[in-house]
Amino acid sequence: MGVCLVTKTSKFDSAYLRRVNCVKTFCTIREHGWISRSELADITGLSRATVSETVRELLEREFVREVGSDNTQRGRPPVKLEVNPTRFYLIAVEIDVGWIVVAITTLVGEILVQRREEFRTHDYDFVLNLCVSTVDRLLRQQSIHRDDVLGIGVAVPGQVDLNRRVVTFAPNLRWRDVSLADDLERDLNLPVLVSNEAMLGAMAEKWFGRGRDAGVLVYVSVKGGLGCGIVNDRSLFLGVSGSAGELGHMSIDPKGPECSCGSRGCWEVYSDEQAILDRAFRALRTSKDSLLFQWCIVENRRLTVDDIVHAANVGDQTAMEIVRESGWYLGIGIANIVNGLNPDMVIVGGCIAASEIVFDEINRVVQERGLQIPAEKVSLVPTGLGDKVALMGCIALLLDTLLEQPEGRLNTDSVREN
Repeated sequence: MGVCLVTKTSKFDSAYLRRVNCVKTFCTIREHGWISRSELADITGLSRATVSETVRELLEREFVREVGSDNTQRGRPPVKLEVNPTRFYLIAVEIDVGWIVVAITTLVGEILVQRREEFRTHDYDFVLNLCVSTVDRLLRQQSIHRDDVLGIGVAVPGQVDLNRRVVTFAPNLRWRDVSLADDLERDLNLPVLVSNEAMLGAMAEKWFGRGRDAGVLVYVSVKGGLGCGIVNDRSLFLGVSGSAGELGHMSIDPKGPECSCGSRGCWEVYSDEQAILDRAFRALRTSKDSLLFQWCIVENRRLTVDDIVHAANVGDQTAMEIVRESGWYLGIGIANIVNGLNPDMVIVGGCIAASEIVFDEINRVVQERGLQIPAEKVSLVPTGLGDKVALMGCIALLLDTLLEQPEGRLNTDSVREN
């Protein structure tokens, strides 16, 4: 069944119900492909009158289209519906330390084209201009007119004030109080939504991934930093100021190393990609027979977390110990999440999630340190969306917000007011 994510507190009124029904209907059509109105009613549990009204609205917006009928039945066959794959486009932008990825997708979530650009600066204006030029280039290459683009979703590794649409603090990017959404809108003349990449990861898993049926879902993003997104039933939990999920900054050792946030001993310091690489560099001093030593020192290659996971997967003992220790630290934090939030699913994203050794260690630590019943009930799994999870989260955010707007277009002023 389709899902509806409530990204802010809503009154239980007719407008809210209309939005819930609209999202549920759209998601069900997207997930099932060709589907009739009667089948929609059966799957969603909505009345046939509600389905008819909601479908009419989606047809008027050109978000879905009628595509013929099922000729296997006697009598007049029912008209089928599908998400319109050619009428409109969405743009997703992921910003991280040292790189951006820009993708253009259909309303179905199919990525038509994407481009990655790397850089070695924390300068905000440079990254802003790179985002703008990359979006412009892809639109030209695909011959897509701006009128056919419904919006741009942007994922950033930091705290976002959703009311002011400002990135208030992105420690790993060294940004404070930057008006990323407004600046992109000004330069691209398109509506823009910006949110935390881990929150968007949770949305992606709920819309497109393994968390569709989860009641309480926590997504753990392990990249240049460590963050979490939390979905409770069909609601993305934001907290009072929109920064819920910054669990990478819970302290697991008050006397530990200093974190980029200014505190000490944060979970992130022991578990993010830089921590994994630091662990590898320390191990190389005494592990000259390791594949990692061959690649990094002898061949002078730039070592990545992917390299470490690959070496561990082929049996390199040094890499296996690095990955196992990294899994132990991830398990410590996830055990705290399991004890505190009692989720039925925790999904881990990032390069390290490709390692079975990591998940064996996470499971072991959670079973050892978690409270019995929460630890027994939780499912710990890697993302099935790979490195596209944040991009798909941007698409989920755009669709979720678009379906809320009566006119079917992003009105970022109304988003700001709500």
